[in-house]
Amino acid sequence: MNTNILTGTQFQFNCSERGAYTAQISNIEIDGLDTRDYPDFVDAFICDAHVDGKQATDDQLDQMNDDGMFRYEAVEASLY
Repeated sequence: MNTNILTGTQFQFNCSERGAYTAQISNIEIDGLDTRDYPDFVDAFICDAHVDGKQATDDQLDQMNDDGMFRYEAVEASLY
């Protein structure tokens, strides 16, 4: 599992109670990373993160992982 702290990283969430909102994301942990799968890393996923300083919920993790570009950038950042 790789841990990555992306300072200033923001993500747009959709929430049925709050509507859409933007939050600061930090302490992103990546799992399923296999460097033999370069450059796609299709099995890698965000398994943990902090959203506005609090532990991410399962729904928030799902939304981050569903955003392919955000997930891929987090995976790349964890490698370098």
